[in-house]
Amino acid sequence: MTIAIELCYIAIVKTVTKSISLTEELANFANQEAEQGCYGNVSAYFADLLRQRRQARIDADVKLLSDGVKDAPSGPEPVEEVMALTKAVRRQMRREKWKPS
Repeated sequence: MTIAIELCYIAIVKTVTKSISLTEELANFANQEAEQGCYGNVSAYFADLLRQRRQARIDADVKLLSDGVKDAPSGPEPVEEVMALTKAVRRQMRREKWKPS
């Protein structure tokens, strides 16, 4: 015997009202999804869709950063080298009396 339990979590947050227009077919679909998906109403269903979309973007960004780190050289960051180059550039700028444009 298998018992499936769906939990609904309700969080109290400040909300903003937005209006959207849907075809009758999409409105019916949204109503069905809201009823079957443990949502209190269609608004909660759309809010969850948006949260999922936002999380998917975050996950994609994290993957991009992770992939970038994999390709980065290992070892300590060349802080001394960066500082030396920065000082050299600043000395050169002072010699040339460089001014921002």
